[in-house]
Amino acid sequence: MTTIKDIAKFAKVGTTTVSRVINNSDKVSPTTKKRVEQAMHELNYQPNQYARTLKSNKSNTIAVSVPSIWHPFYSEFIFHIEKKVTEKGYRLLISSNDSDDQVEIEFLEMVRQNKVDGIIALTYHNIDRYLSSNIPFVSIDRYFKEKVAYVTSDNYHGGEIAAEELIKRGCKKLAYVAAVAPQKNDTLKRKDGFVDKSRELGHDVAIFLKPEPIENYHDFFEHFFEIYPDTDGILAMNDSNALLLLEYLQSKNIRVPEDIQIIGYDGFRYFENFETSLTSIKQPIQQMAESAFDLLFRLIDGEEIGNPIVLPVHFKEGKTTKKLPLTD
Repeated sequence: MTTIKDIAKFAKVGTTTVSRVINNSDKVSPTTKKRVEQAMHELNYQPNQYARTLKSNKSNTIAVSVPSIWHPFYSEFIFHIEKKVTEKGYRLLISSNDSDDQVEIEFLEMVRQNKVDGIIALTYHNIDRYLSSNIPFVSIDRYFKEKVAYVTSDNYHGGEIAAEELIKRGCKKLAYVAAVAPQKNDTLKRKDGFVDKSRELGHDVAIFLKPEPIENYHDFFEHFFEIYPDTDGILAMNDSNALLLLEYLQSKNIRVPEDIQIIGYDGFRYFENFETSLTSIKQPIQQMAESAFDLLFRLIDGEEIGNPIVLPVHFKEGKTTKKLPLTD
């Protein structure tokens, strides 16, 4: 079996230098690092990851938990995390936690036992009692009873923007429609911003909230329009809800945006460089992922938990709202 001493002899360096290369130390020059890596390749050397973890108490692995890898927002978020992980020479564990609390709890227990260096979680499950370990933890959009580091977008201002844009485009009967997660989280501020700005501009808002999970979205929207049939402008909780709403309206031969205008929230992509035609409040998904990653590694390096990172959002015009008239 090839050893570190064999690599050092082949590359004409000391064993300490080889160890530093294996552990991604920045104390090795690029030229020397390349020579050591070439020696490892030539001699088919594979570091013993388990032994390294026991010795250094670091695994060079982080874990990410999201509700669903099928959802475009979450998959785009993971895509940017993975790029950062690769650049740093780390490994990534991913969990899709949408089914129930127990799936995510088992994942958190597993990663704690395997000594991952940190966790990034976008979760709406009741996992408060599992956050008391010493593993660095960064939350997306969600705060807990225990203080945790978290990254979010400016959800309140996003709601304000949506109200302003619908009213500018002539909407009179506004509504906020959402399937709401059971746990308190920052995304609830979208409703607050939307309602406050609408009322400030002289418009009342219908608020239609139902707890997740929604088993039948056709019935969900049917119930909404039975109560609020005159609605002409809607902010949906997220792009996924907005797209389901579009499907429902199409089945009823209701025209968008002529009869009703819709704004979603997220601005995700179906795949790279292809966004939906939905008008949306766009979150900076890449910046959220990179900020969460950088924050996690500051915690790993021993920094204290500071204030939440709140990132800006902007209006992404699509085809589900009317065009504003051109001005000189």
